[in-house]
Amino acid sequence: YEITRYGTLIAWAKQLGRTDCANVLANNIKEEQATDRKLTEIAEAKVNLQAAE
Repeated sequence: YEITRYGTLIAWAKQLGRTDCANVLANNIKEEQATDRKLTEIAEAKVNLQAAE
């Protein structure tokens, strides 16, 4: 849910003329997405395989 909220928050910040906040939120979503990709890679490569045993 956290990642999905960023788009809305970025849009609101832009509508309010707060591009500074929109930029911070955009950077945050990039970090969240990178973390999600890394966790998915770990799950697919190790955790899920171990759970299947």
